Amino acid sequence: NLNILLVDIGAGTSDLALTKDGYIYGYGMVPEAGDEITEAISQILLVDFNAAETIKRSLDKKDVLDYEDIWGKKHKINSQNLIEKLSPRIKKLAEAIARTALELGEAPPQAVIGVGGGSLTPHLIKELAVSFGLSQEQVGLRLPQAIKNIKDRTQRLTGPEAVTPIGIALIAANSLGLYFIELEVNHRKFRILDFQQKKDVLGALTVSGVLRKKRLYPRPGMAITCSVNGELKIIKGTLGKAARILRNGNPVGELSEKIENGDRLEFEEARDGENAAKSIGELLNLQPIKIIFNQEAVEILPALLMNERPASLDSGVIDRADIRILPLKIKDALRHKAINLENRFSERQILVNINGSPTILTQANFTLSLNGKEAHLNTEIKQNDNIEFLPEKPTSYKIKDIIDIPETVEKVHINVSGKNIEITVEPVQIFMNGRPARPDEFLLDGADIRVYHLKERAVILSEIFRYIDFDPRDTLGKRMKILVNDTPAGFTTPLVDGSKVRFLFEDRNEEEAKDRKFGTN
Repeated sequence: NLNILLVDIGAGTSDLALTKDGYIYGYGMVPEAGDEITEAISQILLVDFNAAETIKRSLDKKDVLDYEDIWGKKHKINSQNLIEKLSPRIKKLAEAIARTALELGEAPPQAVIGVGGGSLTPHLIKELAVSFGLSQEQVGLRLPQAIKNIKDRTQRLTGPEAVTPIGIALIAANSLGLYFIELEVNHRKFRILDFQQKKDVLGALTVSGVLRKKRLYPRPGMAITCSVNGELKIIKGTLGKAARILRNGNPVGELSEKIENGDRLEFEEARDGENAAKSIGELLNLQPIKIIFNQEAVEILPALLMNERPASLDSGVIDRADIRILPLKIKDALRHKAINLENRFSERQILVNINGSPTILTQANFTLSLNGKEAHLNTEIKQNDNIEFLPEKPTSYKIKDIIDIPETVEKVHINVSGKNIEITVEPVQIFMNGRPARPDEFLLDGADIRVYHLKERAVILSEIFRYIDFDPRDTLGKRMKILVNDTPAGFTTPLVDGSKVRFLFEDRNEEEAKDRKFGTN
């Protein structure tokens, strides 16, 4: 069952036969053989052809060769040196044999058998192994001693040059003759040599050369692999269609089906499968998301990226593509409604610190809400979401929008220079960038907000100036002293319910200070 090349290397030609399964399925001839090497020796040593032939046959037998050139001069040459000079010609012959054999066969031979006198050329067997890409053990000479059922009474048939004549003699002695069958393959007529008389459909197709260029079995189409949001997807190619073979008009069931003389074979080559091809839409079967936009029903398809570039449902899937389905956001809905965000509507982020904790807020020249709650352009949307877009209503923030202010207040009663005043203590005290601020003030980008709850602080003295009639100009040229419950105090001195505050003014040249009376606001 081995695929074997038999090469008969004679004087002028090298004849090739490829055998498999008991029959010869390929023949060939190379117009180069042993004479090529003989002529090379003749040119190198300047000897006539007959002398060169004698030298060639002695290369493997003697280390040093004696010869006489065309002028009658005698010389000696080392056999190994001559072989090295012949090496390019030997290599050329081996490559020519290998090239022809590979053109004939459907696959490289598993073994090469050399016969004929030319096969004894030094290093030729080694070069044949190299040219076929085989090991040295897979290439060798066939000798008469390996042929069964013969006896050499002459004791002269010892080399590979005797193998071919012995083979011819065996066929004649056994009355085998040459058994040929005639058949037609794809409307071409062939005469096929069949030693074992058991040719089948596969053998006939092989010998006729059909299978050298055409294939029995299809190659499946290439698949495409890709990932969708990190999940591996495989798109398979089609399997193709196997070869169609008819024998005398009827489909062939098995390639081992025997053929007979005069059969007609029709062979239609296998058709390869088609490579995978799909659009993103065919792969994903994406459905639009239904939402309500300003009381109008809208359907939106998610945005797609393939290898980080925008793609559409009609884009063809590329092998090893990274496909991402982007989550839909409110800004996608606005673009779907042809609302120009770049030139007319915009958002910006501001950073504020609340008691040392940074907070990022988004301001816009419009107002967005999602399902009745405040939203932004990058807010994700889902099926059946309700979006309201108000371009005429800008979004801005006040202090009270970001801090919780309790509704309960406290009254603190203070006596200021004999006058009773009532101070309303807010639940919290707010400072923006170091100054007192009201809850309804707008936030500034980069603002530092400090919030003090009532349980964390007391009313400080500076707060009473909002409740009394005080003109700083009245203090020009005078020195002011402040007493709280007859104790010297400053503007940040804490006050409690019932505290008594006195302001004393004295001329800088007088030692005694006088009480200053204030009216109330």
